[in-house]
Amino acid sequence: MDINNISHNGNIYFVGIGGISMSSLAEILHKKGYKVSGYDCCSSPATDRLKSLGIPVYHQTEKEHFDGVTAAIVTAAVHEDNPEIIELRSRNIPCYSRAELLGALGSKYANSIAVAGTHGKSTTTGMLSDIFTTAKNSDPTILAGAIVPELGSTFRLGTDENFIYEACEYTDSFLSFYPHIAAVLNLELDHTDYFPNIEALERSFSKFVNNAGENGIAVVNMDSQHTMEAVKGCVPKVVTYSPSGNKEADYYVSDLEFDHGFATYNIWHNCKVLTKISLSVPGAHNVADSLCAAVCADLSGIEAEDIAKGLKMFKGVSRRFELKGTLNGAPVFDDYAHHPDEIKATLSAAKMMEYDRVITVFQPHTYSRLHDLFEDFANSFKDSDITVFAEIFSASREKDVFGISSKHLADRVKGSVYFPAFAEIEEYLQKEVRKGDIVIVMGAGDVTKISKDLIKSEKNS
Repeated sequence: MDINNISHNGNIYFVGIGGISMSSLAEILHKKGYKVSGYDCCSSPATDRLKSLGIPVYHQTEKEHFDGVTAAIVTAAVHEDNPEIIELRSRNIPCYSRAELLGALGSKYANSIAVAGTHGKSTTTGMLSDIFTTAKNSDPTILAGAIVPELGSTFRLGTDENFIYEACEYTDSFLSFYPHIAAVLNLELDHTDYFPNIEALERSFSKFVNNAGENGIAVVNMDSQHTMEAVKGCVPKVVTYSPSGNKEADYYVSDLEFDHGFATYNIWHNCKVLTKISLSVPGAHNVADSLCAAVCADLSGIEAEDIAKGLKMFKGVSRRFELKGTLNGAPVFDDYAHHPDEIKATLSAAKMMEYDRVITVFQPHTYSRLHDLFEDFANSFKDSDITVFAEIFSASREKDVFGISSKHLADRVKGSVYFPAFAEIEEYLQKEVRKGDIVIVMGAGDVTKISKDLIKSEKNS
């Protein structure tokens, strides 16, 4: 896709315009002067925002909506039998994926930074956002996969040559991206409905890194075995970093200390301390993410003091260990963790904060992930004192062909209970939670409704 070939006189039509990335891309094009409209099956805060900007959003398929449309951006969740797609095909309107549009936009920037990895993409993108937006003489464009509080949005349209965005590996969508800096945070088996094994995932990441080309840079985590396998013999220059302090890395951590879960550490580069970092988000996983952000920023010419300032300012992104309120005097956090490694990282951070008990609500995301990684999931809750399991969120792309339930997980995890309905979970927590606890509601599905309901019940009590 070449964005230059799409006329400003025509209309770019988004199918699935209410998605978090789709709505951001629609707004970016609108601000760039393109005519934009789109369809989504239902109203949402995202579609309401687009409408308030003057972007037509439809919730019914009508033939006149396609008059004047010269190109369409289609979400992966919509299939060929959808009436919207059928109408686009009948008019021979070229259709592009969200990833193709994002790749086309990114190619227009001299210093595009694509953040990839199994975990931590949104957090690292948010960290880079805070670094670049607070740095001197910096006006970046940013597209994150979650709301960055300092932006009040998932995106920012800047004026300089820096473009920072997430690169998701699912269905190989990140192979449409050609960044100057390809950052890989980590690499573990996930999305088993698409990637049959870790070797297939490594091959995919290798292709992504090579998209940076011989003039590009691959910023990679030396502590991640599968990441290092993926970049063997790659085309771009490889720059390594080590959160564990491996001095063979180009950048590494030293003097790491935690105070109630919040880290301070030094970054070493070229045999000297680049800067000292103090984080405002807890957990060892945020040390790794912040180090990657610091390396990308340093390679982009951001001064060390601005890197430290931006990382200190960073308080998180939405649904990543996000404080929502309290229940019975205990803080309630909302978290997107849905992979065993993410669960371990989040619960480890919670444990380090030294509350009396860690109480976890977890909703598995997709049948295939729970089935294929079941043993890893069963071993992920050791830092949780009480774990409450909600039923699996299937996502629209899957059906249960495995005969698996969250109850199977509850039967394996010590100190856990299972409730099939959210109302039962909320009733249990309202009775069980006490001051001194920390409550974490985790999952990539609709489990976030529980944290909202708990906070609402607290306010109404």
